[in-house]
Amino acid sequence: WEDCEFDAIVCTDPHSYNTFENEYPEVDFAEFADDPMMPFEYDERWNADGEIDVLHWTQAVEEVVRDGKLDLNGDELDYTVTYHDPCHLGRYNDEYEAPRDLIEATGCDLHEMPRNRANSFCCGGGGGGLWMDFEEDPKPSEERLREALEDTAAGAAVEKFVVACPMCMTMYEDGRKTGDFEDEIEIVDVAELIVEAVKVRSAE
Repeated sequence: WEDCEFDAIVCTDPHSYNTFENEYPEVDFAEFADDPMMPFEYDERWNADGEIDVLHWTQAVEEVVRDGKLDLNGDELDYTVTYHDPCHLGRYNDEYEAPRDLIEATGCDLHEMPRNRANSFCCGGGGGGLWMDFEEDPKPSEERLREALEDTAAGAAVEKFVVACPMCMTMYEDGRKTGDFEDEIEIVDVAELIVEAVKVRSAE
């Protein structure tokens, strides 16, 4: 890895972020030397000394915003929103602030979920749930959307349910339909808020 021409990897998915940050450094690739399905020719552990920074995209963009390299005033958007902490970004890697800082940098009024940060509740996609049919009622995603609209300080005034994980996006878009929340709340990624805020700022 000393031959790599980069010093950081930016991941768009908390699951890939967790894999590169925590799991790959623990893999002994030499164990797979004779495996025809995994023909690795590398006999050292990946990034064992942490010479390559691994970042979730919210961490990278938050740094850009903090350094003043992304021109936002903090008043571009006026949505009332709540934010869902993804398991692999939050509990697994203790990153709670970067997504929130970005949301607030757009001007959105952020109201916390009753279960947030380390106490956040899974969207239902973990452990293969993305490909399973839930028999329980309500689904985890439906219950979280109910919480957003009933148990946050803003209650039914919450307009957007913000996520930072593509799996969460899929699960909550499904829950929005099956739980009959389509007329009550919109599911958006943090990135969508940033893009909209930049467009508003550019048009000023």
